[in-house]
Amino acid sequence: MERELILKLNTGTIYAQLAKSRKILVQGVEIMLHEGESLALIGETGSGKTMTARSVMRLLPSNVKQEGERICYRGEELPKGKKLTGLTGTEIVYIPQSGADSLNPSLTVQEQFQDGMRKNRIPYLKRRLKTDQILKEVGFSDPQKILSKYAFELSGGMAQRVTIALAAIGEPKLILADEPTNGLDKKATEEFFSLISHLFPNAAKLIITHDISVARLCDWAAVLCKGRMCETGSAAEVIGNPWHPYTQALIGALVANGLQETPVLREQAGNCPFYQRCPKVGERCKEEPACVQSGDRKCWCNRQ
Repeated sequence: MERELILKLNTGTIYAQLAKSRKILVQGVEIMLHEGESLALIGETGSGKTMTARSVMRLLPSNVKQEGERICYRGEELPKGKKLTGLTGTEIVYIPQSGADSLNPSLTVQEQFQDGMRKNRIPYLKRRLKTDQILKEVGFSDPQKILSKYAFELSGGMAQRVTIALAAIGEPKLILADEPTNGLDKKATEEFFSLISHLFPNAAKLIITHDISVARLCDWAAVLCKGRMCETGSAAEVIGNPWHPYTQALIGALVANGLQETPVLREQAGNCPFYQRCPKVGERCKEEPACVQSGDRKCWCNRQ
């Protein structure tokens, strides 16, 4: 049975509007996600990962604009305004880096659950049972104790689990998670992914991360450098056999690989976003990178 295409994204151009100019932040990033699939969007800080995810939610900062985008959700153009608001928190869920920051500080956990239940149209008589069930599934042995607390009374890990529990009230089709395992050790990271897979087996999951170990747990990976696509394919292939010099540099920067730095090697900028730091630059690298494709694998590099 063919899986439903949940998200088809082309960001177009995302730019910051400055006083006398504009600064391009993301250019032409393309993503496709089917139901049940997970994709890791990888890159250094400032590579455009979060802007890409926020563009799906139409949540770009006020001074950031977007032109030429194409965002299709379940075969139709993603709506804006009130129609999009109706989808968020029900069919489309955003899990931020800090659970505490996403919770309403003026409401108890129980009050926030009630809001979520109303939005997802859960019958009143079923709310108590469903709340207890979800909180137990995310690891709270005493749900009633958690429900009475405010966000500031929760540890970082507890707040993140509450955020995931709130997402589980409905039946989301698309989950956007922005650095959800930041600061967690390997065991906690694996537990997070196990929990997400258990609670949302059929949801498409876009995971924003700079952590290669997190990307390994996903089905697909897309690598960004300075807001542009460098490489995409199955996570196992991209991480196990990287084609693009930038991806190779990311892998080389892992502690296990000796923390190899990628210094700035030349002042002149090229059309490739990695041009100034790439040790493999050739004459063709001054041209716009061509897309080399083999099956599901794509790489934008003139060295291929």
